[in-house]
Amino acid sequence: MSVTRSGWQIYISSLVGKAGLILLIFMVVASIYVLATYPLDYGIRVWSNPKSWADNPITVPPTWVDFFTGRDLVTHHITITTTSKGTETIAGLKFKVYELDYDLEEDGFPTYLMIKIYNVSMYSERGVYFVINFTRPDGDEIRLITFAEVPPPNSDLPYIAFSKNEKIIFLSKERSVGFSLLTYINSKYNLNYTIDKLNEINYNKVLFGIPTEEGGEVVWKPLKGVYKINVYMLGEDKDNIAMLKAVFGGESYGFLGTDDNGRDLAQGLLFGFPVALAIGFFTSIVTTAIGASLGIISGYKGGRVDEIIQRISDVVYNFPFLPIIILIVFIISRMPGFPRLLAIFGAIVALGWPGLTILIRSMVLSLKQSQFIEAARAIGASDRRIMFKHIFPNLAPFIFAQMIFFTPGAILAEAALSFLGLGDPNIPTWGQIIEESFRAGAALNGWWWWVLPPGLLIMLAAITFVFIALGLEPIVNPKLQER
Repeated sequence: MSVTRSGWQIYISSLVGKAGLILLIFMVVASIYVLATYPLDYGIRVWSNPKSWADNPITVPPTWVDFFTGRDLVTHHITITTTSKGTETIAGLKFKVYELDYDLEEDGFPTYLMIKIYNVSMYSERGVYFVINFTRPDGDEIRLITFAEVPPPNSDLPYIAFSKNEKIIFLSKERSVGFSLLTYINSKYNLNYTIDKLNEINYNKVLFGIPTEEGGEVVWKPLKGVYKINVYMLGEDKDNIAMLKAVFGGESYGFLGTDDNGRDLAQGLLFGFPVALAIGFFTSIVTTAIGASLGIISGYKGGRVDEIIQRISDVVYNFPFLPIIILIVFIISRMPGFPRLLAIFGAIVALGWPGLTILIRSMVLSLKQSQFIEAARAIGASDRRIMFKHIFPNLAPFIFAQMIFFTPGAILAEAALSFLGLGDPNIPTWGQIIEESFRAGAALNGWWWWVLPPGLLIMLAAITFVFIALGLEPIVNPKLQER
């Protein structure tokens, strides 16, 4: 117990050891959070599913870049309602009213405005009639669009419309919305725009701004304040909308921005923590177990067993690691239904054990001449008992340190293979995210938030285990304690 306590005190007294332990705890906590909150099939169900990201803006930076650019980027915003706020009588007709609010605080315009309608229950063959109005902070109300929805002929009632695919209305692109906005700005600001100017009007600027004249030209400035989208539904009293969603496109999103599919990079990078730890730990454990076992057997047994193990080790050890591992993963990953991550795991293990086997053999050759080994033989201890009850405990600290050293190598190998396009596209690993960013030209387009964070996380993972291994060196090699 005192030996264990002494080793822990030596480790914790090292600055790099403490830094490595703190970083490892951070990675483990992040991994536990992901495993507790993410579905196990997150890669297929969410990450690779375009519908999961349909409401997100494409390739926008994180929200915190405002602190460095000096420009107040419009933050992406989604408003949802599932209940009506009551009814309103218009021209003798009673409408159900649903309200969606949006507070514009930035000095800019939303990039788009989209309405989504889900699961409309209709209890009459006449269907329902929708009116969508837009109220600005200055009190002006604009009727943007009207449309009707009726059940198909001979359908059972109540009929649920938009149950499989929601009704999507791009208010920033609908031509009928353009006519309404043209009428509004002509009457409000006396601009006298004609219909042929409709294609020149920026719907978002008209919706969220006010015109000013600068140098003889009309320039739109953002109008800050609370905007309201009112969706009026005319139908039976039982008719209902299950959910309404308004998406106000932003110039920034979340903590780490989005990629070219609108995917939240923070989610993908967070999911990479347990994947990286799993690849690193399991690969290093298996590689170390194989290498150490063969090294102990080779060094202790000697003779033909030693010759066979050492010649195989020499051959495998002298293989060029990266080209061979690329070839192995490429061949195995082409097998139908074979997981690519498992192929990467197998390839790293297959080529990673010989170095440790050679090192352990040389250490066993000197250990087996020790007096305690001779004493064990004298009392009739079996070879298996001597190898794993007497030799292995003396090598355990070194073997454990080597296992820690193997871990960052496995993580970097997976990242390199994923970067070369050999990773699993359905699992967001850090290497896979970097590969997708380069394939999309992120570096050329200046989308740094798609390239730098995964690269920094790979480096963080590698540094974590290097620090831990450096902290263990004084324990493994007592001569370093004197220094």
